[in-house]
Order: sequence, then C-alpha cells, then structure tokens
Amino acid sequence: MGKLFFNSRDELVFIDFNEVALVQADGNYCKLMFIDRREMPLSIGINKLSDMISQTRFDKAVFVKIGRSLLINQSFLERIDMVKQQIILAEKGVQPIRITAPKQVLKDYKNFLSEKFRMKEQPQQPQQ
Repeated sequence: MGKLFFNSRDELVFIDFNEVALVQADGNYCKLMFIDRREMPLSIGINKLSDMISQTRFDKAVFVKIGRSLLINQSFLERIDMVKQQIILAEKGVQPIRITAPKQVLKDYKNFLSEKFRMKEQPQQPQQ
C-alpha cells in the first residue's frame, strides 16, 4: 500500500510515502520532500504524522525520527557525513538531497545504525 490521505477543508490529498524522502517540522505544520525534490506542506504536526506513519505498512519506506524536527526515509539513505554535518538521501538518477543536522544528532543516528547492523551480522549463539 504505502498511501496515507489527508483531508482539509478544501481538498483530499493522497500521498505515497514510499516516494517521500523526508519530513521536516515547521511549527504546527510539516513539509514533505519527495525524492524527486517536490515539496508539499501539510497542516499536521510532525509528532502526529510520525504516529500515523508508524501505524501504516509501507512497501519499502522505513521512517526514523532524527532529532525533534526531522523524519527520514531510510530506504533513500546513502551517507551520513559527520564532517559536513549532513545526511545524504539519494536514488539512482535523481540529484541527492542533503540535510544539515546537529553533530550530536548525526552521531546518535550513526551509532544507532551501526549497532543495528552489528546485531544483524552476529551469528545467533545456540541456547543450552
């Protein structure tokens, strides 16, 4: 599936979150950026949107909250650049999206991913 709908006074919008690269908080609103760099404002806060996303099954999208104001789709994650303090999201044939984030937020996210992949790589110990 992968689509959520948002109903406002003037329109009903269906959004395919498999194509959303990131969500950025903007007060009581948030801004979606698609991997093809289209942008769409939503009149919903990032915490409520995060809850909606976590309750929906997507084909390939895996969203994670980075800091207080950013949700990224990890399926587009290409690199975490600690020196430039950037997260780079990309898909083949599309200009990469670079997001600046505080160094501590990036460090925490990098450590989270490293630990997550380390756990997957370790063989299961037989239980006695």
